[in-house]
Amino acid sequence: MSDENDVYLDERAFGDLSMAWQHACTMCFANGDLYRRTVKTAHPVVRKKALEWFDDEETELTYLLAPAENVRRRLHIQGYTDERCRELWEREYLKHIEKLEEMNERDGIDLDQDIASQKGLNFEGWLERANSLGHDHWIRRGFVEFDLVDMFASLALELEYFKPEYVWTDLASYADEFDPEFSVHQNLRRLHIFEDDDQEFLRETGTVLILTEGRSDTKILSTAIQALYPEFSDMFQFLDFEEFSIDGGASMLTKMVKTLAGVRLDQPILALFDNDAAGLAEQSFVNSIKELPNNIKTMVLPEIELAKDYPTIGPEGERRMDVNGTASSIELFLGREALSDGNGRLHPIRWTGWNKQIGRYQGALEHKDQITQRFLGKMKEARDPIALRTEFSELDQLLNAIFRVFH
Repeated sequence: MSDENDVYLDERAFGDLSMAWQHACTMCFANGDLYRRTVKTAHPVVRKKALEWFDDEETELTYLLAPAENVRRRLHIQGYTDERCRELWEREYLKHIEKLEEMNERDGIDLDQDIASQKGLNFEGWLERANSLGHDHWIRRGFVEFDLVDMFASLALELEYFKPEYVWTDLASYADEFDPEFSVHQNLRRLHIFEDDDQEFLRETGTVLILTEGRSDTKILSTAIQALYPEFSDMFQFLDFEEFSIDGGASMLTKMVKTLAGVRLDQPILALFDNDAAGLAEQSFVNSIKELPNNIKTMVLPEIELAKDYPTIGPEGERRMDVNGTASSIELFLGREALSDGNGRLHPIRWTGWNKQIGRYQGALEHKDQITQRFLGKMKEARDPIALRTEFSELDQLLNAIFRVFH
């Protein structure tokens, strides 16, 4: 039987993560990554390792398994980007060399050869050296070979540069504690496993709370993430406008941000404004707050090609205009089919007023409720997420912009 606190990259245990196994499972795996299989029917990479533990191929296994690319992107969303991990490497590697030199001089340990082989290396040089020494050296702890203290930064670099196919862990003795009525993450929170609370991480982002301008925006976003990127859906949560009868609007979103900033929540929070005159004005105001905590970020909906030539109705009649920055709401990201009437014509935007704060007109899309319901109905159909990303390219662009906010 395996050590249930091991996380594997293909067939090799990434030993560093055993010190924070429960947290590692939460960061790396989605709710759909839980499998219960016999050794005989398990995923090939799991089966090969399990055959080292069990003679009976009918033995049941319970494990979490995800494509390494999914895990890499989950880490990116939580702040472990290649750029930030390499910046951490630059800082910590200099300290590592200094420590070796001090030990060499102070403690009389002969480290001349080790220092000579490592001193002066840039990241690419260190990567080449680590690759030549093999994976066992890459993850080895100790004062001679350098290893980032933050094991999640090490994992992110491993996934980026050594390209394993899968990340998985055997739940072993915890299998009976996984209640099928709860999600993977709910079950993980119910486990009581000792972990080193003093361990420092590059960034522990956790679940991102997305605040929008209203109930419809929240419904669209939560549905879209679940449909297009189910592997990331557990990483985001939303305000429940409907249950608690919360008012919407750009100014109300600003008030919510100020309230949450005032109570100093540690949770990462994203305030998502429409890309219209009111949204830009409110985002500008929020960003001007000097004491806004670092865990609160703002963004407006990204500019999209569809909005650059969109039908509008105003005092001068019907015109096609670029509505990015004046009237772009989340409904414009739902695809032409949802945005079109029975004759295949795009529902227009009607100009409503002048925003003095930023000197732009404000517009609003007509038939928003109808457009939203058409989209939500389409999302109820069982569809391949990758195909949906292609079909709803504007929505995919928006989701990826959200995923990058806490980079």
